[in-house]
Amino acid sequence: MRSGLKIVVISTILCLMILKPSGPVVFKLTNVICGSYNKSWVTINQCRLKAINRHRVVLNFNATLIHPTSNITVHYQMFQRANGYKPWLLNAEVDGCRFLRKPYTAIGIMIYNIYKNFSNVNHTCPLKGDLLVRNMYLTTDVMRLPLPTGNYLLAIDWIFYGKPQYGTNVSFQFVEDLL
Repeated sequence: MRSGLKIVVISTILCLMILKPSGPVVFKLTNVICGSYNKSWVTINQCRLKAINRHRVVLNFNATLIHPTSNITVHYQMFQRANGYKPWLLNAEVDGCRFLRKPYTAIGIMIYNIYKNFSNVNHTCPLKGDLLVRNMYLTTDVMRLPLPTGNYLLAIDWIFYGKPQYGTNVSFQFVEDLL
């Protein structure tokens, strides 16, 4: 009787080690809104989410910079949803060209690491032509910032030569089931 119980326990542990169940974390995109404030500088060709399966949603983004730019400021804010979106943790500006030459802020590096493998923004200024993000999805591998469970909005304004040119609002859900 005891040997039968030991075999069941050992086989269960081996199955769990081999199958590697997915973690108890849901981290997925829920909405995206993009808009150009100045269509003579930036045109947004595509900005949409596509559901791959129940747990994975990918972002496809395509914008065209009509004029080359070498003075980029990125203003980003993060909000948590609780009876409307409330300010939470992040409200910062980054010099985009300086950051592309040598990343210098921890939060900026974290956000850049989320999309850099899916994007063609991998060179320094001047930026011109098409900016692409293809099939980007969220994983907790690159996310080092601990978040409480909830719905979040990352609002990013892209400012060229001191004037806002376009904005992206990305909503995502982070649920950590600890039980």
